[in-house]
Amino acid sequence: MRITAIALSSILPTTVAFTSKGPVSMQTSTLAADAVAIPPPEKTIFDPLGLYSANSPERLDGLIKPLESSSLSENKEILDPLRLYSDQSEISGKVETSAALPFLPRPALLDGSLPGDRGFDPFNFASDANSLQWQRKSELKHGRLAMLAAVGWPMAELMHKNIADAFDLSPLLASNDRVPSILNDGLSHAHFPAFWIATIAVAAALEISESVAENVSCKLDPTDYGFDPLNFFGGKTDGQKRFLQEAEVFNGRLGMLAIVGFAAQEFVLESSVVDQVPIFFKPLNIAFEQLMTSGAM
Repeated sequence: MRITAIALSSILPTTVAFTSKGPVSMQTSTLAADAVAIPPPEKTIFDPLGLYSANSPERLDGLIKPLESSSLSENKEILDPLRLYSDQSEISGKVETSAALPFLPRPALLDGSLPGDRGFDPFNFASDANSLQWQRKSELKHGRLAMLAAVGWPMAELMHKNIADAFDLSPLLASNDRVPSILNDGLSHAHFPAFWIATIAVAAALEISESVAENVSCKLDPTDYGFDPLNFFGGKTDGQKRFLQEAEVFNGRLGMLAIVGFAAQEFVLESSVVDQVPIFFKPLNIAFEQLMTSGAM
């Protein structure tokens, strides 16, 4: 009897739960009211795979948007330097690309007003006006030095020994008659400390005089030192002066590349530049004889 009473007491609540009347109906109505009270999601839903059916509540409520309509793609500037877009109206026309790197926007400060400016600054060195002025001065200084070095390098390999013999001095060229450089350990041939003291003193004097001049005066072009002994600028129009300024910048950049090439060639090939391409630096008869002897022809 006791066991039967316990069994009935445990089965009775389950039976009531499955009836159409009783506490469950009240609970069901409460859940339905809560479901109605839940606000729809405000976040846009993207469904590139079409997982939501056509009659889904999200699609009927207009919450599902195409992936291409995101705010990022609407605000993003589209560049097409290779003209790959068949419809050019999709391209952002207001964006000016760099002449040197047409797949990148032109830097804001590099607007073409400076001679030789082609919008090349992929690492954003000229991030502000002061940086641009400093970088400009540095480029022209190194370019001018490189142009002098590009001429002096082969001349030293051609004439240094004869000059040293004429003054009864020991030559300072590195092995295989190469110009002294860091890569071929040629700088150790220079007389220390007299050579380095004189070199550093001259460089320091030039820099100090320039810094003093900048503090007491203001020049529109800080790279203009008034050096024009042959009067190239005399009587020239603005367009002709612009051409000469750009020629200096372009040849300076080429000179910097040439000096790096000279040092790398002599380090790898272990011979002087004038012997590697003698046709550029020696008389034709000597150049052809040297090329035939080496088996290059």
